[in-house]
Amino acid sequence: MTHATLSLLPVQAVQAALDAIGDTIAILGPDGQIVAVNDAWTRFMQGNGGEESTCGVGANYLGACDRADGPSSDEGPLVAQGLRDVLGGRAEGYSLEYPCHSPTRQRWYRVEVRPFDAQGVRYATVVHTDVTAQRLTEIRAGDLDQEVALGVREKTAGLRAENRELDAFIGAVSHDLRAPIRHLRGYLQLLRRRAEPRLVDDDRRILDILEGASGRLAQMIDELLGLARTSQVALRVQPVDLHAVVERAWVNLDPDTQGRRIDWVTGNLPTVPGDPDLLRLAFENLLSNAIKYTSGREQARIEVGAKRDGRDWVVFVQDDGAGFDARYAHRLFGAFQRLHDDRDFQGVGMGLVNVKRIVERHGGSVWATGHPGDGATFSLRLPAGTGPAGID
Repeated sequence: MTHATLSLLPVQAVQAALDAIGDTIAILGPDGQIVAVNDAWTRFMQGNGGEESTCGVGANYLGACDRADGPSSDEGPLVAQGLRDVLGGRAEGYSLEYPCHSPTRQRWYRVEVRPFDAQGVRYATVVHTDVTAQRLTEIRAGDLDQEVALGVREKTAGLRAENRELDAFIGAVSHDLRAPIRHLRGYLQLLRRRAEPRLVDDDRRILDILEGASGRLAQMIDELLGLARTSQVALRVQPVDLHAVVERAWVNLDPDTQGRRIDWVTGNLPTVPGDPDLLRLAFENLLSNAIKYTSGREQARIEVGAKRDGRDWVVFVQDDGAGFDARYAHRLFGAFQRLHDDRDFQGVGMGLVNVKRIVERHGGSVWATGHPGDGATFSLRLPAGTGPAGID
């Protein structure tokens, strides 16, 4: 079929052809405005929190990428610059692989941009392809996976299942840690191409992005090391006075409370069997969260208490801070899952993962309740017995 024949096809036929393609596709005009999308694009947009006003026909995709937030916020400006280069005729294509994890599964996509001309006007097709299967295969074949797999084979049947979970987690995260480094290199290349005797405002913006990406990388590495420690260190089980543990955790967090007015309430806390250092780390994470999310209150209140529930103790940390939408409570304890914008509360979303892992290693469980603007309560169920039964 010739180009002349194609030009005679009705718009509906062209749209039907686009909709028949499984990959997500959008066509952009010379100014970055979306002029057409297929069904797969619409489903992908809706499934990842996108809106018609920012990602649908008529929206400016360049602006959406520049203002991107959430899990792929670091990639957004890079994609925007690649699109500008393609639409401006400075590049014949652009491609970037990026993580796009949902609350229930890990995913990776590759975005590809290709230009075409129509009646003297330059357009671009934007295609997002799911490369999760390929990426997971590469992760499993990596050296880190091999080292963890070797350790798994040497463990007991119970520990083998635990280490497989850790294997998949560390493998995925180690791959994701390459992204901030890639960002640094990409922006440095941009800066070199734009080098002038003095920096312009856009160069300063790029430097700000570089600093933010490197800081995020450092945080991710620190939190990953913390998770590895809580997952692999041998427990030193002994009677632990939780009142002393909580008081020590609060003292360690004193620098974070400077200049704050916090009503600090501690109820009668029990003695439970466990590892004092790991339990202190768990409460430091919970109290640190409470301090962070009450920062918007002139006078905050943080309470730690406990109640007996059968053979267990339920210990809670309650605050009157920002709270959260209870519909997404399941995401709180997932790796790198956050319910608040970084612009409001900074963090990488690993502290509660550590809490969950520590409590589960002590034979317990953890959950959270809350409401936006009305604070949050994090509850820990810990065995009340004096022996190590149920603790791995």
